Amino acid sequence: MTGCQSVGIAATPKHFVANDAENLRTTLSTEVDEQTLRELYLLPFQLIMKLADPWCFMTSYNRVNGTYVSDDPRLVQGVLRHEWGFRGLVVSDWMGTYSTAEGMNAGVDLEMPGPPKWRGERLLQAVAEGAVSQKTIDESARRVLDLARRLRRWEEHPEEEPPERALEDPERDEFIRDAAAEGIVLLQNRDAVLPLTLAAGETVALIGHHARIVTLGGGGSARVDALHAVNLVDGFAQLGVQTTVSPGVPVFGAVPHADAGLLFQTGGGQGEQPVKVEWFNGSVVGENLVHTETRPVPEYMIKEQWPAYLAREYCTRMTVDLQPESSGEHLFSVVSTGRAVCSINGRVVFERAQETALKPESFYFFKSKLERRFTFAMQAGVRYTLTLESWATDPEILAAKPLFGRMFQGSALRFHEAIDVPGAIEAAASTARACAAAVVCVGTTNEIESEGFDRDTMDLTDEQYALIRAVAAQNPRTVVVNFSGAPVGLTQVLDVVPAVVQAWFPGQECGHAVARVLTGAVNPSGRLPLSWPRQVEDNPSFGNFPADEETLLIKYEEGLDVGYRFYDREETPTPLFPFGFGLSYTSFAVSNARVVASVQQQQAVLSSRSDTVEVKCDVQNTGSRTGKVVVQFYVGMPATTIGRKRPIKELKEFVKVELAAGQSQTISVVLDRYAVSLYDADRSCWRANPGRYTVYVGQSSVDLSSQTDFTVSEPLEWTGI
Repeated sequence: MTGCQSVGIAATPKHFVANDAENLRTTLSTEVDEQTLRELYLLPFQLIMKLADPWCFMTSYNRVNGTYVSDDPRLVQGVLRHEWGFRGLVVSDWMGTYSTAEGMNAGVDLEMPGPPKWRGERLLQAVAEGAVSQKTIDESARRVLDLARRLRRWEEHPEEEPPERALEDPERDEFIRDAAAEGIVLLQNRDAVLPLTLAAGETVALIGHHARIVTLGGGGSARVDALHAVNLVDGFAQLGVQTTVSPGVPVFGAVPHADAGLLFQTGGGQGEQPVKVEWFNGSVVGENLVHTETRPVPEYMIKEQWPAYLAREYCTRMTVDLQPESSGEHLFSVVSTGRAVCSINGRVVFERAQETALKPESFYFFKSKLERRFTFAMQAGVRYTLTLESWATDPEILAAKPLFGRMFQGSALRFHEAIDVPGAIEAAASTARACAAAVVCVGTTNEIESEGFDRDTMDLTDEQYALIRAVAAQNPRTVVVNFSGAPVGLTQVLDVVPAVVQAWFPGQECGHAVARVLTGAVNPSGRLPLSWPRQVEDNPSFGNFPADEETLLIKYEEGLDVGYRFYDREETPTPLFPFGFGLSYTSFAVSNARVVASVQQQQAVLSSRSDTVEVKCDVQNTGSRTGKVVVQFYVGMPATTIGRKRPIKELKEFVKVELAAGQSQTISVVLDRYAVSLYDADRSCWRANPGRYTVYVGQSSVDLSSQTDFTVSEPLEWTGI
């Protein structure tokens, strides 16, 4: 954030606040008590204010305790502006404004996207009626202008900016690679299977969809197209490791688009944009042609800005030639917010009726629910002309709840060649049997994990589990690398393979980062930022999630017992992997935790809101390789703490340190009032109770090898940041 703003780019923390569920996010209400809201859900934004001074904040879609955040003066004006001192611009999420006067009076300055639905003429009317004061308008307009001035928008002219282009920057790519590698977590490594050691001429089997296809990140707003993407095959090749590749089983939510190499201009050759798209005003395809364009794939989407040439009643025709590489009953998918008809070689093969269960972002986020699939027999090497005709969404459906006239309209024709899944698994197992080691790449994609919806299951696909079992049965040196943004079911994996690596979504340098970790060029040092449950039912929020579709409520009845705070309780399940966990190719010892007298008091005591204490410990690399360890500092409050049931301990600081084999080092952290304070909802302030506070130091939330303590000598109360 500070980096962005140092070069004139406004950073915008979002989504303020308690937007922890995607299903029904524009209508649900988060029901949460004030102490939990403050200590868990507002606190990250509070710390951002304290440490980074952002120029913008974005409100969330949801309601909190019945009121939309973008309409809530207590949260926006009260907490964010008055209590924390935020002076910048508050912007709504896209289509996340729900009112005129309420939103303006709450302090939301900018409705997105434009053109506005709730501002403009409606706002003029609200001012005329006295529902919004001139002072409120002036203050909000001033914040918009202040941001424009900060961004130098009056000095620069966007129309003169050069077009986006790819820049070769090896230093940047190396930074991205190293950042990705630092976050990779080694979850299991029986018999020291990793790092991979190979004799001359030995080969590694690279198996699975994710070995060849890079999932850069999650879907929705998280999706960013990379200048280039390095897969695991190329990553191993760059290190000089010989590999044999087997595609394994397909992994997708909605059927993917056909590979670019299969698409041709109708009656012509290949090109970057082989698809012809024709737009017609009215409901008859072929009449009233108003626009023609080309696209790389057969898909269009109309977002906020409606094309000037297009009537609200329109239809389209997309045409492209496809030449499959194999023969078989190949899979097609039609995704459309209106009626659609697919023809192959001039013959209608599939008709998609008007979808009635639509959401504003159905085409953007919910393609897997919106699509309808069919198969068609095709011959390898033969060209087929595909045509998809589609129509605008039925106006009655578009005008009704929950769309109210606002929706991303679109249509797409997708394709995947037929896969013999049992045969593909058998081929992968055969490949593994012939190699010195096998790396099975599994996980999700940006259409399985995305903004806009919550996953239906924590598990991988059945085919991926079958692939792992088959490969492991043929090669005892099988490593599973999982690519996902959140935990997946691993209980049935850990017993059949010796090594498991969580790679997350590593970005464009994926292959380089993962290959370097697997071969030992990088010693893994990532640690879990969450508790990894054995099953979804073990989550503390399971009983209240997702939102009830009738009441539209999510009750945060788990209170403060979220993550490791929940699993620390004796009566709770044991997670598969604890918070802060991660293995290394070496080992470390953490010892001799101690509190150094505070500068202010010359003793291990906090007695005012400005006091701090310094905590030190000794760390030694007890193994045979250089490596990094994340030393974690947790604080437990006195047993006599007044208030609701407190967590046993909470993470307050951590330090990552690199040590050579045998090397020792003393590290230290500084703890301030945030480390000892709870939120007192009755007094509307933060409070630290007097007593003795214990500091637990170690390598995860359950691996705490040393402890010390310090004292808060008298009650402390404070507000602000």
